[in-house]
Formats: sequence, structure tokens, C-alpha cells
Amino acid sequence: MPVIVLLTDFGSKDYFVGVMKGVIASINPVVHVVDLTHEIEPQNIRQASFVLWASRKSFPEDTIFVNVVDPGVGSVRKILCGKIDGRIFIAPDNGLLDYVAAETNEKEFYVVSNQTYFPKDISSTFHGRDIFAPVSAHLSRGMRMGELGERFRYPEVRPFHKKIAPGKNNGEVVYQDRFGNVFTDLEWDDSLLVSMSYAKVGTKSVSKFYLSYSEAQSKTVVGIKGSSGLLELAINRGDAARTLKTKIGQKIILTTR
Repeated sequence: MPVIVLLTDFGSKDYFVGVMKGVIASINPVVHVVDLTHEIEPQNIRQASFVLWASRKSFPEDTIFVNVVDPGVGSVRKILCGKIDGRIFIAPDNGLLDYVAAETNEKEFYVVSNQTYFPKDISSTFHGRDIFAPVSAHLSRGMRMGELGERFRYPEVRPFHKKIAPGKNNGEVVYQDRFGNVFTDLEWDDSLLVSMSYAKVGTKSVSKFYLSYSEAQSKTVVGIKGSSGLLELAINRGDAARTLKTKIGQKIILTTR
């Protein structure tokens, strides 16, 4: 039985996530539903893209990822359903799937347009309940993606992460977690441990790099090899994001020698 994974910006205060689960359960009461997170910042497509990219390989093939960060809900934007590396992704056509789609050429997409799988009355403001949830439930019961609508050619996109090279590397912040760790789009390289390197973030510099938080002195911002394979900026038992005053999309310059 496939797993349905929910990723939204709905938060936990309102009833929206619970209603989506209710719709899924009414169609497939035995499917396993996992809450990846509902704490994406409102309308922050880029943040959702990173979370999905960093998480998807932890789930088995045939997992159905339902991604509702949808500032264009009710507009002419499309809803897509695609298969990438054996996993199924449902999301608005707003770039949310760019990070995972860029990782492979083995992908297949369809436009979600077959109203057979929608309720009779569709809200213009809650497609998570009326389209995303029922479609995912029907897919979990064995419906083929081709039944949803016409084929869609996903545009060519490049991987968001970059390899570190000698000299100047231009990167940016792609995520910040609740501990204040700052995730960059630069791939970690062990050469940082021995080379004369420093990262410039605004007016502040980071010049020490480690493999774990515990190796670093407290209150000092350092570079860390993150669990996602990317360079992170962190403080041992501290908050690097607050100290550096960073935000998603902020530029980082890493110089290696």
C-alpha cells in the first residue's frame, strides 16, 4: 500500500490539514498518511521545494507526495502529477517541483484535469481539499496517472545546488531550520576542512569548517557538513540565522584557496 505524504503551508492551528486527511480517508481508509511538515512559511514556494528535495529519498518508491503551497489557487495555473525516480508528486505548476525534477531525466508528468476524481462543488480557495486530497487517494488505490489528463512536458531545470570550486563561489540561503542552522545551495566538500576558506554573509565572515556541531566552540558561527550534503552555517548550541540575520534567498560568497 503506498504512503501519502503531505507538505503544506497550512500550519497546525486551522482545520485545513485535518479536512484533507478526512477526504483521503473517505476514499481510501487504509492508506498511511505522513505529515512531512505544514510549517512552510506562507506562500514560500522555494522553501517547500527544498524540503521536498531533502526529504523525498527517505520514502519508498510509489510514495505519493501531496504538495500544497499554492499562492495561485483558483487561477488558471495548472495542477501537475508527475512520477520522478519511482515516486509520485502532485503540486501546482508554480516551480515547487523544480528541485526534484532537476535531479533526473526519468520523469513523466500529466495535467490534473479529469473532474471525475473531483467533488461536484469545487472551492476556488481550497484545492488542497477538493483536488489534491481526492486525487492522491485515488492514486493510492491504483488509479493510473494517465487517467488524470493530458501529458505535460516539464520545462528543463538545472539542479539548484552547486559544487564548490577553487576561488569565488556564489551561493545563497535555501533553508533555515528551527535551530537556526542556515542551509546553503553549495555542496559540501571535505577540502573545506584543510583549505584556507571563508564564507561572506552580509558584513560577517565564517572561516572555520567542521564535520559536526560538537567540534565547534560555542557562540562561533562555523561551516558544517549538513545531513543533506550541503554546506550549512551553524553555531554549536546557538542560532546562526539570528546571529547572521539571514533569510531565504540571501547571497553567500564562499572563497576557497
